[in-house]
Amino acid sequence: MAQVATTNNDLTTPSFCFHNATFGQNIRLENNASKAVRHTSFDHGITFSDKPVNINERIHLRIVEVDETRQWCGSLAIGFTQVDPNTIRQEDLPKSALPSLSTTNKYSYVKRLYETLTKQLCIIFYYNPDGAYFILDGKEQDISRNIDIKKPLWAVIDIYGNVKAVTFTIPPKTTDDGKSLFAKYPQKPDKLPIRYFTQLRSENFQPVTFSNVHGPELELYCEYKVALRKRVQKLVRPYLFINFPLAPGDELYIRILSIDPNYRTPGIFGFTNVRPSKFADKLETLPAIDPAALVDRKEYWLLREEPFDDTLSELDEYRILFDRTSGEILLCRNNDTVSQPRILTFADLNETFYPFLFLNGRITALSVFGLIAPNVRLTETNHNINSNNRTDNEVDDDDSDRCTICYDAKATCVLIPCGHMIFCTKCRVDYEIRSTKTCPKCRATYEQAIEVEVD
Repeated sequence: MAQVATTNNDLTTPSFCFHNATFGQNIRLENNASKAVRHTSFDHGITFSDKPVNINERIHLRIVEVDETRQWCGSLAIGFTQVDPNTIRQEDLPKSALPSLSTTNKYSYVKRLYETLTKQLCIIFYYNPDGAYFILDGKEQDISRNIDIKKPLWAVIDIYGNVKAVTFTIPPKTTDDGKSLFAKYPQKPDKLPIRYFTQLRSENFQPVTFSNVHGPELELYCEYKVALRKRVQKLVRPYLFINFPLAPGDELYIRILSIDPNYRTPGIFGFTNVRPSKFADKLETLPAIDPAALVDRKEYWLLREEPFDDTLSELDEYRILFDRTSGEILLCRNNDTVSQPRILTFADLNETFYPFLFLNGRITALSVFGLIAPNVRLTETNHNINSNNRTDNEVDDDDSDRCTICYDAKATCVLIPCGHMIFCTKCRVDYEIRSTKTCPKCRATYEQAIEVEVD
């Protein structure tokens, strides 16, 4: 019968390596049999663990090479088998672990994974009396619910199709609380020096923060400039909003502080014309798991499901640019030294949009370190300061006739020639001191502001 796992105190070396005598004919073992490479074709890539796996003993497997050409169909298969690899000759191994490695009296429990597995992705799998499971994208999923643990079980890894090489690894170190995040860097996370966009000067930045309206799995630090996703079993509404609307010509800068390699994709980027404060106490009205459903709402939402590179790294810096000519919203990585800017989406030049992330992927911590805006505007934080300390959560839903700066007084100034009435008298004066005469709503230059009487 399988043994219960004991704690491995050596966290510098993997607990397993590949069986060095029994493996598929297209497999080559490297690094003292801790790495397996399928060096040709797409099949004959079956491998086994060098020893039986104990109950609840977790196997950490990292994908180190994939077929970038995507010429093959299918992908990695993982699981467990009662078939002792010491009793199998290489020439008797099937081309793949599926449909089955089972014999008349010994069983295998194997599952083929997705074709979208990426390089550096980590997969965890294990078994217990209730079944065999794997963990990917932060979700525990079934390999098989009915398994026989009366006989020893070996791990089986079928390196098939798009996946070309894997290695056993140790559990990755992840940043899942504020203490570990602050210990990770020699300076406070919001004070790290700029590494890639070195032409920028901090005095050119307009202060910008994350919104205090965010998903329950997220925590904010450093005066709302740093966001961290806590480690949880299930991610529900991991929304993270920028507390500043992006207008044509604006450039927003963020930095990746921590990643978790157990996820396939980095996360989702999006934009909305709705102020984040509108969702205070109403975040549960947003989609919990699949943000694609946002586009069915009556508000204006734009999404990009795979905005970041697969080779995303910690301390990467990104610029989000809203092109004032084309309406393109561009994402530039590390001052364009790593890859060409990619188009996230196209947006209406007559609108401003609040950027947001749906942190359901590899990114677990990030900071926002600046915004360059051709026309200085007030953030929602400024709204609070200029409205007798009124909190962001207290903004009324029915404020269409209110000044868009203070949200206290009614708008009384009509801008000519665009005709928008969005300022009270006091805020119009303050706005024109801080900025050029550009309408914040349509971005058109106005010649004058005429005061009108309102009820």
